[in-house]
Amino acid sequence: MFKNVLIILLLFLALQSKVYPQSTINLSFGFPKINWDYSGNFDGLRTVYRNGWSITASGLKIKKNGFIYGIDLGVNRYGNGFQFEFMRYDLKEIHHFSILPLIGYEHHLRETKFSVRFNSAFGIGIIPIENKFYESDSTFQIRRVVKQNADGSTYSVPLYDLTFSGSQEIKSRIFPLIKPNIELHYSIGGRSTLFAKGTLGISLVEDVIVRDFPEIIYESEEYQVTHSTSLSYSCLEIGYSYRVK
Repeated sequence: MFKNVLIILLLFLALQSKVYPQSTINLSFGFPKINWDYSGNFDGLRTVYRNGWSITASGLKIKKNGFIYGIDLGVNRYGNGFQFEFMRYDLKEIHHFSILPLIGYEHHLRETKFSVRFNSAFGIGIIPIENKFYESDSTFQIRRVVKQNADGSTYSVPLYDLTFSGSQEIKSRIFPLIKPNIELHYSIGGRSTLFAKGTLGISLVEDVIVRDFPEIIYESEEYQVTHSTSLSYSCLEIGYSYRVK
């Protein structure tokens, strides 16, 4: 998947040099983090892997007065799974694509090689992953411990006597996304800059992904829990910017 995304981004950058002959192209790599919300009566079963990586490409037109407009394309990928006590259950990763027109402003700091860009983008996020369902899943019974009978013989029992039924469902495969960010650029030549970028991805849908376990049986007691995320995220990125002309 990573290879295909990289090819798409490179094609996008090549097209930008034709569409915006006096524009700037940016490519950045980041480390986003999402949050999961919880409800229910079984706090021990937790979602893990909140962190991930992102690749963002943008094509910008920057006018002499500092006004910026353009388009921002990106892909975010997060690990995925849940954990009980010391045992972790990994799932297929979560990833989403984004297509975001943007506007902003660039300010050059006098007598330095530094400049600051303030951008705000609004568009859509797209999630291509499939739903997943569980029926009396005994994953957390795989790990076992050995016990001893009174006569000295041994037997094994699950470390955690836990089974669950439920689902992971994508409630909004296309969701509106606002992406404000600030970039600090350092010039390394007549046309190139390196930059650090702080980004917020603000989803306008409360529950994009919902992981619902209406039946958790732990040591013969029944519980239920729901994990959900809007896919809103915060991200620190590093990147390279090149002025085409």
